[in-house]
Amino acid sequence: MLNSPEKVKVKPSQKKNKKVARERDLFKKNYLHACESLLSLMVDKRRQRKTAILSLKKSGPELPELLTQFSAGIAGTGLAVLLSVICKLACGRGVPFCAYKLLNTGFGFGLVWLSWAVNKLRDTIVSMNKNTGKLGLKDEEMIQKVDKSLREVYFRAATLLAVAVLRLA
Repeated sequence: MLNSPEKVKVKPSQKKNKKVARERDLFKKNYLHACESLLSLMVDKRRQRKTAILSLKKSGPELPELLTQFSAGIAGTGLAVLLSVICKLACGRGVPFCAYKLLNTGFGFGLVWLSWAVNKLRDTIVSMNKNTGKLGLKDEEMIQKVDKSLREVYFRAATLLAVAVLRLA
């Protein structure tokens, strides 16, 4: 009775699986598309903004998850830099307030500050996705809010780059 009809499992046909895979929404569960949407917003200046906003609206939770991971990684690195400065100060190695330690502290705080801007960009995108079906924000307002958040990320990254250059010089 090992081969009774009740215990035999029938596999679905391969044609049906391929058809379902083709019909699947390409915007869902695709981190590559989330990165592409974010990069198109960052690189494209006014050319295809509406297309990028539309793809952001259709993107699932992957883009906010990706931005959360970026933000956490940046903040974690900043906290590690700050903790290393604190440990060196606690151990009493070298001069307590030398320029190098001050610049390292500034670099650590700058990373946390940049993380805050990336998190704010994530919040902007999440709020844009929540207001998609409602009579809330229009496309132009959404573009302006995302642009403002991106400019803030750019400014903080440029400031952090200046601190890093000073630190290495």
